[in-house]
Amino acid sequence: MESKQLIDELLHIANKNGASDLIVRTGDRVRLRIAGEIVTIPVEKFPRISLDEATAMIKHLIRDHPKRPDIDQLQHLDFHYSLKSTSNFRVHVLRTNNNFGIVARLIPQEIPSFDALRIPPIIQEITNYRSGLILMAGAAGSGKSTTLAAMLNHIIHNRPVHAVTLEDPIEFRYSTSHMGTVTQREIGMDVESYPQGLIDAMRETPNIIVAGEARGRDEVQLALEASETGHLVMATVHATTAIGTMQRIMASFGSDEQIGIRERLAENLRAIIVQKLLPMKNGKGRIVVLEIMIKYSVIKHFILDPDRWSEIPRAMEEGHSLYGSQAFDQHLQQLVEDDLVDYDEAVLNAVYPEDFVIRMGRN
Repeated sequence: MESKQLIDELLHIANKNGASDLIVRTGDRVRLRIAGEIVTIPVEKFPRISLDEATAMIKHLIRDHPKRPDIDQLQHLDFHYSLKSTSNFRVHVLRTNNNFGIVARLIPQEIPSFDALRIPPIIQEITNYRSGLILMAGAAGSGKSTTLAAMLNHIIHNRPVHAVTLEDPIEFRYSTSHMGTVTQREIGMDVESYPQGLIDAMRETPNIIVAGEARGRDEVQLALEASETGHLVMATVHATTAIGTMQRIMASFGSDEQIGIRERLAENLRAIIVQKLLPMKNGKGRIVVLEIMIKYSVIKHFILDPDRWSEIPRAMEEGHSLYGSQAFDQHLQQLVEDDLVDYDEAVLNAVYPEDFVIRMGRN
């Protein structure tokens, strides 16, 4: 097989085996991530990848890239790649030990439904919001982009809205046959930066702005401003709890700005959704575990007083029946009781492992 075709063959194999990621590295065996675990393809089937093969793969992947980089100078590159009749991929090329690596994340061709993702009804209710700030949090690879895409897809199915997304790179593609429409802009391709994209978005008559990752002060400031002017703004944050999400936001600002930002956050924040993917007990894929903070009067009061942030998880639990909120360990307990997640796996992933053992009535 010609080396330029090898990467496509590997992507076919990844898709066929239900992998979430393909990992290729010079001098190493080919590996897949399946249901969260690394699986190595036997060397008899695919020998270790040479530098020439890795270079040829990269040249093949970027052959239609509008800004084809100089391979010799390439240190990293993120882009979207489509393989007809197979799937779409978010590809990250990296230099490692002066060699190359490729990590390809599989993006489903069809945006999954809420039912397929096993998402609770409150998420659908959140999509009914007309304004304010919604933050989607989780570690890398936790499925934030998929859940966010499912939420936006649900909105344009049911409401005649105009959404503007800022993506790096573009992953899911939205149909133009729904009630609403989505203008997708890729950072570095369609617009030079997130801040510029957010500034532009305000001039593009949006109802909804999907602002990508809130990475720093400028992005957070602009996202807050957009939510204050009557738009529904959705953004992602790398954090593992609702409190951690707010701490990450606050850390973008100086001490002299903290009170003002807390007040704006308390006023404009509508919900924080934090998710993690865990292997299902039956071994058939992974399941989403969610922490959902819905802002209601008690939560708003706590946001304004950082000394009471530690009380927010309890408030989320207590607001479950009335508002649909839930703490991460609360949802984890439910999944264990429903026999969907193994108890030992749950303990390893609980936010408060010792308390979780007591919660489950075990020693």
